Amino acid sequence: MTGHAQRLIRFVRAEVQRRTDDSCEATVELERRGAGAFTATAAGPADEADQLRAVARATSDALSDAFEAQGVKVRVVTVQLVESLTQRIVLVTLAVSRGSDHRTLLGVCEAARDPVRAAALAVLDATNRFLAL
Repeated sequence: MTGHAQRLIRFVRAEVQRRTDDSCEATVELERRGAGAFTATAAGPADEADQLRAVARATSDALSDAFEAQGVKVRVVTVQLVESLTQRIVLVTLAVSRGSDHRTLLGVCEAARDPVRAAALAVLDATNRFLAL
């Protein structure tokens, strides 16, 4: 990345596997510079809204694992797919803590092409300043 600071966390992938019992499992992989890969999974119902919530939960769990040594905990409060006249976006609200510092954070990502990826990136958007990503 010429002319830009290298990010501390890099998004690698997010995917959802539908199960035969009308549920799903989301898997998200992140890389933390100098610490390696962090992969987390979360399960939920198979409808689109719940799939996005599972992706957000897997992303928050991977972030919590990546920053465990710093005492960071990331928890998903809400996930919403918003459809306007011109675009689709994913909004997430997170409860984040580091030691005695507790905050509610909001993240957003455009979701027209890939809502699953957008759910993971919305979590990263919400936490980027708090974690100095």
